[in-house]
Amino acid sequence: MRKLVEWVTAHPLRGFIAAGLATFVALPMLPVTAWLPGACVVLMLLAAGPAAAGIAMLGAGLLLFWGFTPATGMPVAAGIAVLVLAPAYLAGSVLASSRSLSFTYQAATLGACLLVAAIHALLGDPLEVLAPVVGYLAPMLEETAAALARFGIERSPQELGEATVRVAWATLAWLILLHATLAAFGGLWAFGAAREPGLFGREFRELRLGNFVSWLAIGVFALTAAASLLGGTRWQVADDLLFVLAAAFLLQALAIVHALREAQIIGLVPVVFAYLAILVVPVALVGVGLADTWVRFRERFTRPRTPN
Repeated sequence: MRKLVEWVTAHPLRGFIAAGLATFVALPMLPVTAWLPGACVVLMLLAAGPAAAGIAMLGAGLLLFWGFTPATGMPVAAGIAVLVLAPAYLAGSVLASSRSLSFTYQAATLGACLLVAAIHALLGDPLEVLAPVVGYLAPMLEETAAALARFGIERSPQELGEATVRVAWATLAWLILLHATLAAFGGLWAFGAAREPGLFGREFRELRLGNFVSWLAIGVFALTAAASLLGGTRWQVADDLLFVLAAAFLLQALAIVHALREAQIIGLVPVVFAYLAILVVPVALVGVGLADTWVRFRERFTRPRTPN
């Protein structure tokens, strides 16, 4: 791995080729693999600087443009390329300048929150903007409603459609945050493999969103609770912000679990249960991540013991 990373980062043209190949591999499984070309861009930022990263970004962008143009047209294909690569480049730039994965994650989370607020300000309520999408998806929604009815869950196609589009802006911001973060993770892991083995592991286990983001999450939660109690309705902007922030703290909780595992405070089984909790009780992990701001589980449980 070390020799491969050194070969790729030794010349900008090789970064161009590597990012293009990563995009070619990622295309059939997008958006799940959207972070893969972004990781190449982040690696080039860390190892070779902005100019080489820009060339790598061009290699990935051309493949994305080529892959989506036949189905979506050139303007939409260009927009998809920017949407996939720009967040990774921004996250990589912050990581390269700060040399802190935690600071990069904080910046990416706040950026995702600003994106949610901006989309709401520019486009408005997703229920109104995406109403035509609900109509377009009507046949699929009817099949989903029928499948749920067989399990005793009664939901009309209209209710399912509204529930889907209601979280559209939050889901978009969360996906951008997720893929920008994974691109930073992948780029830092590859960079560490060549320059400093174990770098990514240390940085990930110390991942923390900090006081400002924590108080922001508490403030947004208070706003959603107040809107629900006083007005009887949900405030969509605050709900979307809370969704993004909760997802961010969930990842911090996983970092805590891995830090305690590395310190041999817990075994493998609790780590497995933590990942299962993402699907079963994610709110519990969110609570752990948020509480760590003040409880500081890693420092509390991994503090070196003083000899008697």
